[in-house]
Amino acid sequence: MSTMFEIERAIEQLPATQVLELGEWLDEQRAMLAASASVCALYDQEEGEGQQWED
Repeated sequence: MSTMFEIERAIEQLPATQVLELGEWLDEQRAMLAASASVCALYDQEEGEGQQWED
C-alpha cells in the first residue's frame, strides 16, 4: 500500500472541520513552495546575468 493511498484514506476519516484546516495548511504549503521557486528563479537569473559579464 502506498503512502499516498494511506493519506487519502486517513483524510476521508477526518471530520469536515479538520479537512478544511488541512486544506488551509496545504494552501500555505503551496504558497511557500511558489515563493521559494520565485526566489530560486531570481538567484538563477542573477547568476546568469553575472556570467554574461564574465565571458
